[in-house]
Amino acid sequence: MLSVAVGCTNVTGSEANAASVVELADNTVIPDDGVITAAQFRSIAGKDRTVTFTGTSSEGIVYVWSFNGKDIKNAANQNLKVEFITQGDELNSVKAGAGNAPYGIGLKLSGDNGLITVPTLTLTLTEKWDADSGALCKQQDTALGKISAAALDNSGETTKVSFNIIETGSTYYVVGGKTIATEQTAGTGTTTGTTGSGSTNSTPATSGDAAGSTSDSSGNSATTATTNTCTLSISCSTILNNMANLTQGKASFVPSDGWILYPTETSFTTGESVHDVLQRVCRQYGIHMESKFTPAYNSAYVQGINQLYEFDCGELSGWMYNVNGWFPNYGCSQYTVKNGDVINWIYTCDLGKDVGDNSMW
Repeated sequence: MLSVAVGCTNVTGSEANAASVVELADNTVIPDDGVITAAQFRSIAGKDRTVTFTGTSSEGIVYVWSFNGKDIKNAANQNLKVEFITQGDELNSVKAGAGNAPYGIGLKLSGDNGLITVPTLTLTLTEKWDADSGALCKQQDTALGKISAAALDNSGETTKVSFNIIETGSTYYVVGGKTIATEQTAGTGTTTGTTGSGSTNSTPATSGDAAGSTSDSSGNSATTATTNTCTLSISCSTILNNMANLTQGKASFVPSDGWILYPTETSFTTGESVHDVLQRVCRQYGIHMESKFTPAYNSAYVQGINQLYEFDCGELSGWMYNVNGWFPNYGCSQYTVKNGDVINWIYTCDLGKDVGDNSMW
């Protein structure tokens, strides 16, 4: 059965109908083939429960995946086997591209089924890095792109590195370096830079500048109300490379740069879904949007935005969404927005493959 990867949903009918459940222990040793089954993940789906999966590489690197079930809507098989690159020209080239990072390691993540949530991966290395800052990266064409920050723990005999995983099915790299002071001016705090970690310079807040608090004339501090905000964007740039396949009369709805809505920060109410936010923002900016509720997936399905509909640019075309770079495998009205989320609505012409989601291939 063809998986639905456009609109909002991204699950297979066979998985949706499956009911078998295999209870997971708090920690499970990863099997030789690396696969944790959908039946196992169903035992924690929708529950605020964290389970871990542990493996050990031939180099002696221990790796632990942590999954929390509360954001798992559609359980699926997950291949958690990791192979490591610890030396060689490829790794040296990546470290050079990361500002001559003194430390680095490559990871081959085997999963090709799409992630059911955003897990954390923790590596216990066989050496100790003299580093306090790290980043998870991926080689993209000729440039090295940062995916997320990596936390380093040097409290033990060897270094532990932890980071979130938003995609699998490729080779990724963790690089590490040392944060050094680059400039200091009396009374203004210290500007810091990180060598070899891909991080940008930042200036720490001085005392009294703590986020979320203010001081009145008497010196008493008052906490300000916290507002939930997220960032939403809408892009159909993939159509620009497939104009020959576009339905006649639709070209005028495709912006010259592909952006229907540039990344825009908006507030939201606790409990709102990605679909709720999309509807409200489209109304606010006068952007056409049409969706329908699909009982089979218990979710809204986005049919069209800005007069561009599913199948308007080929039989594999339609709208998809990702959050913080991750493509959820469930509908947009089932994803509850969290403060700081970055939501991207993207038109695909190739069942997700052209926008970074390879879970259907």
